[in-house]
Amino acid sequence: MSQSELAFAVGVARSAVAQWERKDGARPTTDNMAKIAMATVVSFEWLATGRGSRWVGGGSEDDSQETPAMLLNFYAQCGLEERLLVAFRSLRNPEQQPLVDFVEAMTARA
Repeated sequence: MSQSELAFAVGVARSAVAQWERKDGARPTTDNMAKIAMATVVSFEWLATGRGSRWVGGGSEDDSQETPAMLLNFYAQCGLEERLLVAFRSLRNPEQQPLVDFVEAMTARA
């Protein structure tokens, strides 16, 4: 990935990426570090600390695991979606499954 491509993905100027790459350069903010991790498909912990699994999901680069939704840019795109996501995350796992089944059934009919 080029500096320009990463800068676009993170939402900064190319010169910021150049600074991050320099040994004595500026360091990215935590928010930008999270965006870098998403853009490069590496775990935030590994990128920030060098510890833990390098790849999102804990596998190797060649694993055929499903891509997490976050990497596919499935994030709240409006206030209504944000409310739904916040409410969903407040439920325990057994309570989440029927809700997911219901929504999937509704979308299958649409």
